[in-house]
Amino acid sequence: MRYTVLNMSDQKTSNVVSQTLVIDDGSDKDNLRVRKTKLLVISGPLQGREFILNRDTFTIGSGEHNDLVIKDSTVSKRHCEIVVEQSGYQIRDLDSTNGTRVQGVRVSSAHLAPGSEIQLGKTRIVFCPIQDASDIPLSPNESFGKMLGRSVPMRRIFYLAETYAPSDATVMITGETGTGKEVLAEEIHNHSPRRDKPFIVIDCAAISKELIESELFGHVKGAFTGANSDRQGAFELADGGTVFLDEIGDLSPDLQPKLLRVLEKREIRRVGSNVVRKINVRIISATNRNLASEVNEGHFREDLFYRLSVVHLELPPLRRRREDLPLLVKRFLTDMKGEDAFSDLADFNHTMDILKRHEWPGNVRELRNLIELALYSEKRPVDLSTFLSLTSLRAGQPRQEEEMPSFETGKPFKDAKNELIEKFEQAYLSDLLARNRQNISRSAREAGIERAYLQRLIRKYGMREE
Repeated sequence: MRYTVLNMSDQKTSNVVSQTLVIDDGSDKDNLRVRKTKLLVISGPLQGREFILNRDTFTIGSGEHNDLVIKDSTVSKRHCEIVVEQSGYQIRDLDSTNGTRVQGVRVSSAHLAPGSEIQLGKTRIVFCPIQDASDIPLSPNESFGKMLGRSVPMRRIFYLAETYAPSDATVMITGETGTGKEVLAEEIHNHSPRRDKPFIVIDCAAISKELIESELFGHVKGAFTGANSDRQGAFELADGGTVFLDEIGDLSPDLQPKLLRVLEKREIRRVGSNVVRKINVRIISATNRNLASEVNEGHFREDLFYRLSVVHLELPPLRRRREDLPLLVKRFLTDMKGEDAFSDLADFNHTMDILKRHEWPGNVRELRNLIELALYSEKRPVDLSTFLSLTSLRAGQPRQEEEMPSFETGKPFKDAKNELIEKFEQAYLSDLLARNRQNISRSAREAGIERAYLQRLIRKYGMREE
């Protein structure tokens, strides 16, 4: 399950009498009350059936592990999901082949109003609130170890972490870069009975394909060139503790069935050995990728995805939890310079107003970097907001000087303009295709253009070999 929670509506009532989907403003520290809804199927294989939305996240697709399974060749394995979001229920397309339509319009995500019609392939569904409500439990705490937040999305994460940390449940943590996935994983380990045992981190994206099997499972002497002695892998080294598999979406297809076997049988074999070794570890994984899309495209095993996602925690980006900014800023200042750091700051409230308008593409990591940079400045008092222009910090990357596009003024205006447009198109398409692994459909959706038009541009510039 993926757990995503919403902020509160201004309306507060004791019973459900209107179309309002969020019916409690969260003043109850322990619960958030939302209106229950059902899905009424009006065409397709399940015509006439009704399904209650009984989860924070409700998945729909042709795969057998979805909450609503539609056996239809026009529906992808993981087609879409309906989640409780900041302003109500939201539907998200999961990079399905045929797309998700709301009121006849193809969407990547959209908020659902009562009576909205959803179309997936040949199936049409009506979104219907009902006269009942459910409570989403929240933690009364504003922290979970090093994780901080008083916003509703974070207190929902804390509640789930507090609930499942003492267990051995396998956890998948998703979220954008810089949201704190590794920190949350370590805190789950620290709040578990395994806290006194090892916490081993394996970055699946940073280790070469040739070496990662040995890093995970170990090897015996002579297993390959350079294997001069027996070596334990992460699963043996973490005996009794936790293995954290970061960037799990980068795990090669060859290793995915071997990891699935570890999850199912709790045993490993070192590279080059036939000896089976029992292991006692908990597995936590993390990714910033859309693994549902990877499943649809066959890059990631569906059965492995579900075995890793017994508990699925989605960390919200900082732009969706802006009310947590003052809490985070105060913690980072104290950690770096102690309580005296506050005396060096310019107007704190005014600074917070400015920081809350920033989009924070690098999330919490960007905020921490900004504060660290500001504290190195000799100027006092420190105005944190002035350092936004210096850091830019797109996903944690230093800002580059902006350059004017080059063009020849000696040419006719039309020719110079066309050359400039062609340069832009080639640069844009090259980056777009690289990000989407040359996948035409996904690239077209991201760019907001028709697939056929994108193909014409690719052929025009010879950017992809058949």
